[in-house]
Amino acid sequence: MSRRATNYRRGARPPRQQNNVILVVCAGETESTYFSKFKIDLGTVKVRTVVDNRSPINIVHRALQEKSLGQYIQVWCVFDRDEFHNFDEAIKLAQKEDVRVASSNQAFELWFILHFRRQDGALHRNNYARELNNLLGRTYVKTDPKLYKTLKPKTTTAIKNARIGYECHKRKNLAPSKCESYTTVFKLVEELLKWTNRS
Repeated sequence: MSRRATNYRRGARPPRQQNNVILVVCAGETESTYFSKFKIDLGTVKVRTVVDNRSPINIVHRALQEKSLGQYIQVWCVFDRDEFHNFDEAIKLAQKEDVRVASSNQAFELWFILHFRRQDGALHRNNYARELNNLLGRTYVKTDPKLYKTLKPKTTTAIKNARIGYECHKRKNLAPSKCESYTTVFKLVEELLKWTNRS
């Protein structure tokens, strides 16, 4: 294991006081752009996003490193299955280290699709953009700053649709890498909505 991967256990620097911050370590700018927009509704609670566009296991290591340097309300990792072979391993490591996970199989954009309809069965991530073009009625752009506002009224629908898929796969007792289409992003969104209601 590299020195970088183990820094979170060394505690070289004193923790930063961030008792009103939820840390979200993301795999890409799409996720970061979306979750950063929640600050509009969170009042005194803030979302800090960190982008680490490496493998799921490296994202978890980055979250642990950041966690060791600050005191957060919660720490989350957001990553995709894509073609990574350490997807299940990353989820297990995060759970062991008390880091929460919002994962998607195959990719994060599935969460956006679920705002409009359920997705039962496989849908290759290469088809997500075309599907979103049709659902949005405009060209889907990964870092569209207006997307959060567009999707916000449909958040309850997305949570419902995501939960249905999650519970279905859970009953099959399959590893997350074998569950498709599948996302636990709804869990992170539900947590953020709880803080919205408190603020």
